[in-house]
Amino acid sequence: MTTAPNAPVTRPGRTALVAVILAFAAGATDAFAFLQLGAVFTANMTGNLVLAGLVQRPDYAASLAGIVTAIAIFAATLYIALRYAEPGSTAKSAAVLAASVVAQVAVLALWATWPSPNTSLAVVPFIALSAVAMACQTAAARRLDSASGVTTTYVTGTITSLMANAADRKPQPAGLRIGVIAALVLGALAGALLIQLHPLYGAALPVLPAAVATVLTASAHALPGTHPSPRMMEPSHEHDRHIRAHLHRRARRAHRDR
Repeated sequence: MTTAPNAPVTRPGRTALVAVILAFAAGATDAFAFLQLGAVFTANMTGNLVLAGLVQRPDYAASLAGIVTAIAIFAATLYIALRYAEPGSTAKSAAVLAASVVAQVAVLALWATWPSPNTSLAVVPFIALSAVAMACQTAAARRLDSASGVTTTYVTGTITSLMANAADRKPQPAGLRIGVIAALVLGALAGALLIQLHPLYGAALPVLPAAVATVLTASAHALPGTHPSPRMMEPSHEHDRHIRAHLHRRARRAHRDR
């Protein structure tokens, strides 16, 4: 039996748990960024693109530097991380997640030494580091499991996959998708509540789930049966033959129905 080259090589249950934990971290990170770093997002780039168009928003000019920084750093880091972490490489995905943890710790350390920066330019280093963390997380989640339709830093695609498969009555990892959506909301809620107690707690919250996800991913690399063998990495010719036959039958039925 062969496995498609882009199939995840970590154990499914562990991969799902990592996705849910990372979604919680993303929610907490965006809560801190939005509430403390000038009303920008460092995980949800769609939100930043919308904010960039709201020119009549109060303090628009002041927030524009943070918005542009978040988008540019996120995109550049995502590209580099995806180039580094090859599909199916658990070890490299763990390394990318470790980089995410380092960036989150850097945000925490910077906030501890320079709390409550009060200008639009002062928050730019925080935004840049946070965007690096979220881009690394996004890349790692993508490489660990690109087939489930689950994303951990934004959930519009996850909701779309959930509803599309439900409407088409296709089998899907519904529990995982719903869990990721719920975890994102819970992360944002927890972050907001901790910020009310002290902003430093809000900066610290994303570090723990990011570290746990990194450890789980790294330990999965050491488990028996989680490494792709050369045969596992070969394309499944039998699978391709079945797909071609299925498409041929559909084409014949469509031709008859005309």
